[in-house]
Amino acid sequence: MKPMLRIDDLDDPRLDAFRGLRDADLRGARSLFTVESERVLERFLRSGWPVDSVLVEEDVHGRLQMLLDDLDETVPVYVTDNGSLDGVSGYEFHRGALALGIRPSGRSPGLGIEDAAANPPCTLLAADGVAHVDNMGSLFRNAACLGASGLVLGPGCADPLFRKTIRVSSGHVFGVPWEAPADFHSMLDAFRKELDFTIIGLELCEDSDDIVNMTISDRTIMIVGSEGTGLSERSRALCDQIVHIPGLAGNDRDSLNVAVSSAIGLHELGRRRRW
Repeated sequence: MKPMLRIDDLDDPRLDAFRGLRDADLRGARSLFTVESERVLERFLRSGWPVDSVLVEEDVHGRLQMLLDDLDETVPVYVTDNGSLDGVSGYEFHRGALALGIRPSGRSPGLGIEDAAANPPCTLLAADGVAHVDNMGSLFRNAACLGASGLVLGPGCADPLFRKTIRVSSGHVFGVPWEAPADFHSMLDAFRKELDFTIIGLELCEDSDDIVNMTISDRTIMIVGSEGTGLSERSRALCDQIVHIPGLAGNDRDSLNVAVSSAIGLHELGRRRRW
């Protein structure tokens, strides 16, 4: 059993790493990110991603002890009284569980996008300039729940390892393979040419088809665009087809939120593929 490191004094200098957890500071010289809440911490620990340190309240430690015991001996696990983490972190979203993870460089550890793409049927969700952290977290959650094999993140996208993105994703950012390639459009073009992917753009525009007419194939990349301007010209040029989700009673004037659109698009693709 991995020994817990009991912390009774919240001013203990061993907890300094957990104070004032700002994404920009962690992302910089420290190359870390924050994991918060018991459910997300559990998914993080099960994922095999590298862990820097853990701070949990007593009750959480008891429920996650088996996973915490499996951590490498060099990873400190600090345990403190129930209800005391607010005094360390300065906010209340942690629900008794915090951890610092070691940031990878541009892609998720383990199984990569190329590995996922090589095994049809495969759906990849591509994000072109999705800048809002809530939407980015929702894309990961949608991908996990609706069968996407991975995410490809283009320029202008929110960092998938921002604290709020991880929380909104419910920890699925650690289970869904993702990559932020140096040349987003070249990667998508290579997948289309070399692996026979069909690229579907999801956008409400004059030349888009009703989603019921969406092309179905064993390998599909579904691209969603930025919250303000939609798909970029380069993304539109790559698409084999652009589809939209029609509103009720012919109301196609107002587009849906990008996270909602991706959920409907992935669901329709999966339903049609099974049918």
